[in-house]
Amino acid sequence: MEFVNLSAVTRCALPQELYRNTSQICGLARSTISCRSFVFLINYLDIFFCSFKLPTISIYGLISAFLLMAYFSLLFMLTKYFFMPNFVTLIEFAPMTMFGFSFLVFGPSIFLSFYNSAWMICDPQKNHLSRLQFAKMVGDIIRYFVFGVMALSAQGYRAEGVTLWSCMSFILTGMGYLYIVTKKSYHIELMDTDLYLIKFRVTVFLYTFALVLLVIMVVSHATFQRSLLRNTPKSHSYMDMESGDEILGKYPKQRVFSRRQLWLKTINGYENMKDSHLVYRVLMIPIFFLVSNFFPVICKDRFLVGWNKYVNCLCLIFLPFICLPHGFKAFSWLIILLVCWALGILTSISTHSLRRPDNVWLLALLGLIISSVAMNLLSREIENITWQYVSIHFDVMPDVTALMYFGLGEMFSEVIIVRCLQQRKLWDATFGVVMSMVTYAIFLAFPLLFYQGCYHPSCSLITTASTETGIHFVFLIVSTTLLHISMSGYEFRISLFFYLLTLTVIYVTLQWMIHYDWMLSLATLHIVKPKN
Repeated sequence: MEFVNLSAVTRCALPQELYRNTSQICGLARSTISCRSFVFLINYLDIFFCSFKLPTISIYGLISAFLLMAYFSLLFMLTKYFFMPNFVTLIEFAPMTMFGFSFLVFGPSIFLSFYNSAWMICDPQKNHLSRLQFAKMVGDIIRYFVFGVMALSAQGYRAEGVTLWSCMSFILTGMGYLYIVTKKSYHIELMDTDLYLIKFRVTVFLYTFALVLLVIMVVSHATFQRSLLRNTPKSHSYMDMESGDEILGKYPKQRVFSRRQLWLKTINGYENMKDSHLVYRVLMIPIFFLVSNFFPVICKDRFLVGWNKYVNCLCLIFLPFICLPHGFKAFSWLIILLVCWALGILTSISTHSLRRPDNVWLLALLGLIISSVAMNLLSREIENITWQYVSIHFDVMPDVTALMYFGLGEMFSEVIIVRCLQQRKLWDATFGVVMSMVTYAIFLAFPLLFYQGCYHPSCSLITTASTETGIHFVFLIVSTTLLHISMSGYEFRISLFFYLLTLTVIYVTLQWMIHYDWMLSLATLHIVKPKN
């Protein structure tokens, strides 16, 4: 067993006596690769210390805090008022159970744009810094599970025993397989058998995951059909049947509001965000006005189920451009552009602005996609700010930073969605959301590492001692949580909330103690010194 030692890597940090030297910080930002490791759209260190020449890091810290607050506010708005209504609409229209649909759809809707991202997960030019991506994945698994289950426990939920054990056993099995294939020390050369072995394992990993998803889809659909037959009353006369227009899916035009009034109802942030605090509503009204013109929201609580012809057409025009930062090649992006614009033209000529369309779930899916892409962009910028400030100010070990401070955007969105689903009493959907995030994070990690080039002669080891400690805590947290829920009659109780909170505090404290060399990490005894 071999581990990567990141203590000798050139870090994005300076001694405290140089915190007021703007030129030194600017030189560090431009010359040190680790400062740009997670730059997605904006290099904040370069802008603030090279362009604006800030005098101290303290001012940069205040600006970073303000930017984080702004990004989290935008993320809250996109998640609660754009992503969430479309997701609930899809749950209601899908011919599957709430758990089955949320488990199958929520993970891809959150992670798809990240897994298609432009940056290389493992870049050979960055040498040891490529291991940070695996540390990020392990930290994401811990955070998604802990905060998702804590959100369930705060409100309370009773799961079915078979569903709970199936999901948790699948998570533990996947995590065990991920641990085995990433801890192994491979010796990869060109045309090496180890490379074919890794490819075979990735194929088995993906095949197993796809097979399980297919089983869940079939079982969920069959269960939904049985419940639908039990709950559907039988028609005994022709008077009980629907009208011809309703059978054909045709909805009459409405004469209550004009096109202008419908548009005003769509972009009215003060009314649509009425369940938020007054100060937040007032501050976010200009942003809501801009976003609501491009992000469709299909929700039964709105007039015409939220249908607005011009918003949907603008969304199809705008969607290819918001996908640009996510690494599509020129040919692929051109196809997306042509498809979206063709759909925009069809939507314009085949729908009426005062009549609800038939297949409204397609429009909800469109709103879900564009809001998910925008949420992913904000999450990447949150990680970038966090990485640059924590690295330059605290000089924390790089893998510890990725383990503990990344994934904040996705975790924030997950908690908001779980709480909103609980308020709507969609209990099974909340459980499916949490299990979906954790399961997809585990089962897509190994294929992502392989297809992004993490296994090659110059970059074959991806595990650090801090990551190994995190992996042990994953097994501890998941297994003891399963035991706790089983002993509680399959209920997510408030005691589980405090238990996970205690384990999280212990884990964070342990990682900081390891960073300051107050104690050794769990993997220290297994380190093998490299040969000369």
